[in-house]
Amino acid sequence: MNRLKIKYAVAYGFLATTAVALIASLFTGCHVYEHEEVEIIRCPVIEADTIDIPGWDKEIAAGRHPRNG
Repeated sequence: MNRLKIKYAVAYGFLATTAVALIASLFTGCHVYEHEEVEIIRCPVIEADTIDIPGWDKEIAAGRHPRNG
């Protein structure tokens, strides 16, 4: 009977120690992360506000369009 009590006491002590260790590990700061550098490539800037298509303004101003005939 005493051996059984000793076994249970050791088992409960082990479980309690494991539980305390797990709970303590939740509150400790573990900084495991990867650090990657990202290269930012900017797109080329087009600085023109308008595009000049030869003859385009004349056809629209006159009310004529190549598809309308």
